[in-house]
Amino acid sequence: MNLLELFSGIGGFSLGLHQAGFTFDKVYFSEIDRHAIANFKHNFPNAQHVGSVCDITRASIERPDIITFGSPCQNFSAAGNGLGLQGAESSLIRYAIEAIDYFRPDIFIWENVKGVLFERHCRDFWAIVKALADIGLYQIEWQLLNTAWVLPQNRERIYLVGRLAEKCRDKVFPVCETTPYRLSVSALMPYCFHHACSAFENGCSRNL
Repeated sequence: MNLLELFSGIGGFSLGLHQAGFTFDKVYFSEIDRHAIANFKHNFPNAQHVGSVCDITRASIERPDIITFGSPCQNFSAAGNGLGLQGAESSLIRYAIEAIDYFRPDIFIWENVKGVLFERHCRDFWAIVKALADIGLYQIEWQLLNTAWVLPQNRERIYLVGRLAEKCRDKVFPVCETTPYRLSVSALMPYCFHHACSAFENGCSRNL
C-alpha cells in the first residue's frame, strides 16, 4: 500500500495513519518548506520527497492507494482575509484535486478549518465538493470534528473522505463524542446550506 501526503508539513497524516494501524510500502510527501521537509524526513526516514504540489502529476511515483491533504487554510480561516478560493494559498487545493483525478486512489482525505463552512465560503466549499464528485468514482462524506473529544484542545476541523464507490460498504461518518447521530448537510452547515443551493440554482457557483 502506498501513501501520498500533499501539503504534508511534518507528517501529521502519516503519523495518524501509522498509529491507526496502517502500514505502507511507499510514503511520498509533497512540501515546499525546507524546515518541514527536514522534520518529515527525520520522522519518516524512508519517505520520499516529491517536490511541490504544483508538479505532483508529473512526479515519478507508484500509484498511491491513499492521498491526504491539509491544504492551506489562510483564506478560509476566521483570522484570514476571507478570500477563499480566490486567495493564492487556499486555491492550491486545485492541485490536490488534479492529483486525485490523475492517480485515482482508493481513498482520499481532506482536512481544513471550520471556516470552510462559513456562509461567506459556502460557494467555494460546494465548488470543491462538486470538483471531487465530478471525477465520478467516489462516495464522499464529511463532518466537522473537534479534537476536544479526545484531547485537551478545542480545535474544530472539517474532515472530508472520499472512497471508491465500488468498494464502499459502511459509512465513515458520523464520528461522535457520545450519542451516535447522522449529520445531514443542512445540520452540518445551518447558515450556508440554503444560500449554496440558491447559488447553484442561479448558476453562480464557482469553478476550480
